[in-house]
Amino acid sequence: MDLASETRAVIEFGPFRIVPHRRELLADGQPIRLGGRSFDVLMALIEGQGAVVAKETLMERVWPNRIVEENSLHFQIAALRNAFGADRDLIRTISGRGYQFTGEIRTVAASPDMQAVTRTALQAPAPPRPPTNLPEPVSELIGRDVEIDEVLGLTATQRLVTLTGAGGIGKTRLGLEVARRLLPEFADGVWIIELAPLSDPDLVPVTVATEFGLDLAGGAVSPERVANALAAKQLLLVLDNCEHLVGAAASMAEAVLRANPAARVLATSREP
Repeated sequence: MDLASETRAVIEFGPFRIVPHRRELLADGQPIRLGGRSFDVLMALIEGQGAVVAKETLMERVWPNRIVEENSLHFQIAALRNAFGADRDLIRTISGRGYQFTGEIRTVAASPDMQAVTRTALQAPAPPRPPTNLPEPVSELIGRDVEIDEVLGLTATQRLVTLTGAGGIGKTRLGLEVARRLLPEFADGVWIIELAPLSDPDLVPVTVATEFGLDLAGGAVSPERVANALAAKQLLLVLDNCEHLVGAAASMAEAVLRANPAARVLATSREP
């Protein structure tokens, strides 16, 4: 069966249910936050109906007509496994080939006879907006569409993107606009860390921990401790104004990316 053509079908496997035409994933009737690209990867795997889906096929499906690195796909797979929790083995890695969906798929047509059965899923509230500390824009960003698209393209293929340039050219404004547009892609949110007020490099991980509400009492608050505490989160970390704390900011970014394959970092700085 072509699951993609069953626009009104409900797809079930284990405790999970997908409503494709609403792009919703539910577990035991409760919505799970999932980014748009992660949802596309999941649908492509399910439509494989147990076959191994090549990495190239998945990347072409999710990023059509764009050249992306495999780590972008790894990021989406990690996000799906995090969403599945204890059932993360629903997605199996086939070394050197691709990925395989191992769940037992059931499709339920949304016919009149099934209205009562599927009513709960179909009327489930939309997944809540991912958490964030991004400030609301005070005005529209005009005339930067090319730069926004370019940075969005880079974030799709690179886990660390740095916007560099002289002071006053709008790096922070551009970074914030990109971060807002990426918010739906990160189930655990997009978080900006303002480094301009800091002068002590040791305060960089402390500030990150504070923004995330982490309780790291007992011992020094290091980039590694903060990164390990965030290791299970699907998030985008925005490090703003890194130029006077380049070393500390780089250590923080590296620690987060090493500890968490589902994390991305966007930085702004006057210095590379």
